[in-house]
Amino acid sequence: MISTTPSISRLSWTRRINPLVALRLNGSEFSQAYRCFFNDPAAGIHHIIAAGRGSRWENWVNARLARQAIALQETNLTINLADLLQLPENTLGGAYARHMIRQGFDPQEFVTDDLQETWVNRRAAIAHDVHHLITGFDATPVGEYGLAAFSLVQYWNLLNVFVLSFLPLSVLSDLKTAPRLLAATLKGFWMGLICRPIFAYPFEANWSKSLVEVRQELRINV
Repeated sequence: MISTTPSISRLSWTRRINPLVALRLNGSEFSQAYRCFFNDPAAGIHHIIAAGRGSRWENWVNARLARQAIALQETNLTINLADLLQLPENTLGGAYARHMIRQGFDPQEFVTDDLQETWVNRRAAIAHDVHHLITGFDATPVGEYGLAAFSLVQYWNLLNVFVLSFLPLSVLSDLKTAPRLLAATLKGFWMGLICRPIFAYPFEANWSKSLVEVRQELRINV
């Protein structure tokens, strides 16, 4: 009689080539992220962040970003939208505050109380909407794909790989929007290649600068 039970060696070999295992990603959180993203994007993002927390991938990305922005490590990053609203609309801070209020967003939304959260994670979470303004990508699905492409080139992180993995389905599900989705994604990739390391940019010290000036400093052409 031939056994149908996989041998221990085969199971061990399968685990070794499984990218979730090799990178020490949380498989349960990874699956939850894919199951809920379309119906609840915010929940999907929380799950994919949890899937990567403490993984080899996240540790490598965080070490890389920390080296880029080592001068910002001790920065106490806090945002007061009421104060930023006093700045003109064409400034980074003024545009950001109006964007956040218009969308009903909270700057702290993706900053968790998890003790494993590092300053890199906190800064990246808060910077997401700042980068929307700097890159010119809005908060629509088209804009989110554009920013995800930009951020992937700049960060090389799991979150943006996750977001961009939905691009083929988004293209096929709405052929009218497909050209704009693809154009924004390609633009994001190109912008990410030519931009200076945006994670190292101290945006909190440059709220009063015009968006035009900020983009010039980073070599971004919107």
